[in-house]
Amino acid sequence: EAPVASVASEAPSTAPSFESTGPIPTYAPTAVTEAPVTSTTTNAPTATVITESPVSSTVTEAPVLSITTNAPTTTVITESPVSSAETCTFCEGGIPDPDAEAAGTGGQTCAQVKANADEETNGSAICDILQEVESSCCPEPTAACTFCEEGISNPELVPPDTGGQTCAQIGLLAADDTEGSGTCTTIQAVESACCPQIESCAPLDPNPYTFEPPNNVFPVAPWTTGGDGVWTIDDTNAQEGTYSIKSPDLDGSEGTAVSNATLAICDDFAGGVLMFNTLAPVAPPYDILVWYVDGVEISRLAGEPEWSAVPISLPPGAHRIDFQYQYNPFSLPELPNDPPPIRQGAVWIDAVGLQIM
Repeated sequence: EAPVASVASEAPSTAPSFESTGPIPTYAPTAVTEAPVTSTTTNAPTATVITESPVSSTVTEAPVLSITTNAPTTTVITESPVSSAETCTFCEGGIPDPDAEAAGTGGQTCAQVKANADEETNGSAICDILQEVESSCCPEPTAACTFCEEGISNPELVPPDTGGQTCAQIGLLAADDTEGSGTCTTIQAVESACCPQIESCAPLDPNPYTFEPPNNVFPVAPWTTGGDGVWTIDDTNAQEGTYSIKSPDLDGSEGTAVSNATLAICDDFAGGVLMFNTLAPVAPPYDILVWYVDGVEISRLAGEPEWSAVPISLPPGAHRIDFQYQYNPFSLPELPNDPPPIRQGAVWIDAVGLQIM
């Protein structure tokens, strides 16, 4: 027996029919060739595109630069401002001249010393030193020299020994000086001429007022006298009776010399005319008689060897009448040595009366 060739090929699924009447054909094996299967599904290597491209991110892990350096550390110890309650007090009322040099500070200005004080506290040793120069940077205010506080009777009057200065000019000097100073004392010495004080007023009794007994005492209210000399009762000349008042002898005085006889009229005066009688044998430039109402010059008189009556109109209210004898009224350095014969070097006043309107 020949070896049987085993056909392992798989025949077609449809087998040949055996109902044929002819000879049975020889069955030849059909070579079934398994060609490579071509599939549309290609199992080629899949290219997976997972590309790790550089990430563009604002978070870049660049090399870290450390800001912590080992350079020397400067420690700033800031002192908080000193509270106003503790600040070293210095010239609290202000510094009149901030650029003035503070005494004993080596050339520092008062403003610089104040700035230093603002950095210190009260009671500290430095504060105590700074406060020692307050007297040079902000001295205590001093009172001005008082002069004629109730007003100057005659602003244009030139009192003696004042270098030709008027009462108004002397008042300005007093305002710039200090009470109690030597200059102030000298200035106040001429107050009696520039602003004679009136002690009190009183009715003229009798009216007209004469200086006959019992009124032959002078001064009594409503009269006062003052200046470089005083008026006195005199019995050598009178307009009525025996007595009048006479100015002092001021011949030989240096510069201008003055003396006042002052009449005070009370505030209940209803207004009217003051009438006075005067004898004025005086002659400029040696001397003259001037009269004032409330410090304002009304008129002047000279060269009258006889008694004359002079009226002064007065509005209602209180008034001060100054009868002023002036020697050397123009403050001449030297008077002529040949005065006129009429001159007697004094004036007289008598019979002063008020006529109520």
